[in-house]
Amino acid sequence: MAATRIFTAAWGLVAIGVASFANLVENLIEAGNILGSVFYGSILGLFLVAFFIKSVRGSAVFFAAVAAQALVFVMFFTTGIGYLWYNAIGCGVVLLLAPVLQRTVFQRA
Repeated sequence: MAATRIFTAAWGLVAIGVASFANLVENLIEAGNILGSVFYGSILGLFLVAFFIKSVRGSAVFFAAVAAQALVFVMFFTTGIGYLWYNAIGCGVVLLLAPVLQRTVFQRA
């Protein structure tokens, strides 16, 4: 019961945050595109690594996606580039960083 209350409160805070952000843009479609662009790139990168780079394991992909997401957040708040570029940037960082992490940090002994 406590977990349900906590998750309900957290979801309410997320809804308030999205509503506050949506108030800053011209329409709801644009707000959805901006929020989606911040998250979709790294998720797409996860899928592309899973489909096309078989030598990379889960830990390397996970940490590459976390790093890509952090980079996209930093760029979102500090640069003025178009929000659709965040998809390509997040995906590209995951695709480039995951194999590097696999060969260096997460290599098998």
